[in-house]
Amino acid sequence: MSLENEIKPVATHRFGILALVGKPNVGKSTLLNRIIGQKVSIVSNKAQTTRRKVLGILSEPDFQLVLIDTPGVHKPHTTLGKILNEAAEQSLSDDADGVLVVVDCHKAPDDEDKAIAQMLRDQGWIDEKTRKAKPNVILCMNKMDWLKAHNVVDSVQEFTKLFGTERYMMTSFRKEQNVDKLLELMIELLPEGPSMFPEDEFTNQTMRFMCAELVREQALIRTREEVPHAIATVVEDWEEEDNLTRMRVIIVCEKPGQKAILIGKGGAMLKEIGTEARLQMAEMLDKPVFLELFVKVRDEWRQNPRMLKELEYLD
Repeated sequence: MSLENEIKPVATHRFGILALVGKPNVGKSTLLNRIIGQKVSIVSNKAQTTRRKVLGILSEPDFQLVLIDTPGVHKPHTTLGKILNEAAEQSLSDDADGVLVVVDCHKAPDDEDKAIAQMLRDQGWIDEKTRKAKPNVILCMNKMDWLKAHNVVDSVQEFTKLFGTERYMMTSFRKEQNVDKLLELMIELLPEGPSMFPEDEFTNQTMRFMCAELVREQALIRTREEVPHAIATVVEDWEEEDNLTRMRVIIVCEKPGQKAILIGKGGAMLKEIGTEARLQMAEMLDKPVFLELFVKVRDEWRQNPRMLKELEYLD
């Protein structure tokens, strides 16, 4: 046997960080959870569901992919809104190896999509003169199941022109269509390198944060109109026992009327929120949970830097 036949090629390992950007309600958090295979980011049909940068980590034998789920880029009307936009923009400059832009392809590009394209130009991901994106920018055209067949060509042309890339994938996260193909595109972008996180780690979020978010998710799902935008959640107390986790979670809102809605008649709404959140917490923590929920009114907390700091939206 020749020496040449005895030499085996060394398998390469890839590691990289991709930032997910897009306007609210295009499916970024749904994609993150599907790719990671764990509930990393809460999901609802309300705008501004994601309020912090959330890391999802997918570890396989030959690669480790880190996805940064960012708040939806929107026109801000509060101090909190400005912070959310800044968080999304910051993720584009924080050592990201690539960008995945998620859009709703069954609608024409709007002002928010154009603002995201400008953000990418400002950060150097799209060339200001040529309007061509770097090779490590992928366009995910989600909600393809809602797009009529005769509009497909126009939609592709409009979005690929806006974001300056031919690297795109049409998907339906709702029907789980082409998610595997999108993942292949993302893996292709990853540079060679060792993993940076332990193999069993799937997010950078603490259990306290994730439990508070589960409560907010259930409140978002069950309330309407102005209430979802005006609520925040924080774990006030956490105690570990041998076979039980006890916690007290505060739901913050801005008006007495919102508090009344969150509590509901005879406490029915608060009980619904707590029951479903507690079941998900128990599954995540792998032990029973005793959960207490309280609702507090903090007038215009989204405009108050002190309150934003207490709620961990502002460093």
